[in-house]
Amino acid sequence: MKRIPKILIFSLENLYLVGGAVRDLILGLEPKEYDLITTTPLERIRLKTFAESNNGQTIGFFSKGVKYDISHYSSLIEDLERRDFTINSMALPVKKNGTISLKEIVDPCGGLDDLKAGLLRSFNPLDSFFSDPVRVVRGLRFISEYDLNVEQNTLDAMKGALKEIDKVARERIFSPLSKFIEGKYFQKAAKVAVKIGLDKLLFVPLENIDAIEILDPCCRWPAIFWEKMDVFSKFINVVFPPKHLIRWITRLTIFSEEVKHRKFGWTVRISKEESNCLLSLLKVFKLNSDIVEKYARLDLAVTPQELIFIGAKGREISIIMTEIWKSVLTSKLPNEKNHLLNFAREILKNLH
Repeated sequence: MKRIPKILIFSLENLYLVGGAVRDLILGLEPKEYDLITTTPLERIRLKTFAESNNGQTIGFFSKGVKYDISHYSSLIEDLERRDFTINSMALPVKKNGTISLKEIVDPCGGLDDLKAGLLRSFNPLDSFFSDPVRVVRGLRFISEYDLNVEQNTLDAMKGALKEIDKVARERIFSPLSKFIEGKYFQKAAKVAVKIGLDKLLFVPLENIDAIEILDPCCRWPAIFWEKMDVFSKFINVVFPPKHLIRWITRLTIFSEEVKHRKFGWTVRISKEESNCLLSLLKVFKLNSDIVEKYARLDLAVTPQELIFIGAKGREISIIMTEIWKSVLTSKLPNEKNHLLNFAREILKNLH
């Protein structure tokens, strides 16, 4: 059984493990982080903690690469009843030796029964969701990760509260939204998302749910915004996704357009991960993927470094490599070094 670090045991009074870590331990999963609550006022804690979060109501502590979020409580039952969902409203007392036991679970909201039944339920849905509409997106995340069904009162409250999501800090939305999109049971969660209007309020098109679910999680984002870059612009303004995701979706959109119009600039700019995703997208949307499949199988006989030896430099290398790829992929030239280098010399001569 998991042990809580001794330094926390000695520093914190009336310590409980709560929230998602309890849920995951019950499911036999290893928690990624641990939420702890204590009656010790946070300002009296003398541990080396990182920056405060949650409006100063939580401090963090790392031990051996594991993150512990520490919050203060006055009443254990009230603390648990205020949490977003019953499956996250369970607690385990931490013993003086740092151990915890699932036999000692504190469960005032019926979270254990809901978890066994695969049910997503809020103990007080109206207050819970309207006080923090981001909890609605967290609910979709849990459906997508744990294959849950939604209790009707909870579903109704999620639909009503989602309309208030424009009142929360936009930076808080992406993390649970991303976990919803990339979850194992995305299709199930996406159907709930459409019911409550998330697709329209957050500009996340969900018309192609069946096709999207079969993709690797990293390829779902560009599939969602396939041929919908105008909607993607609105999504960016509402959700504030990270720059790497914007770049990922944008590049794959550009590459797909180039492939569709028989252009070959993508061949010298695309990474292996991008080419694998592009190939999946073309197949899912039933577009001709022959060129990309051939590209993925080929080990080109000439490298950019070899073009430098024949005098190519700077942008010339990119231009020549693009023409070489085009000629090989369209079978105009054999993939043989001598043929390709002679072809490269001809192009270089014309460039000069």
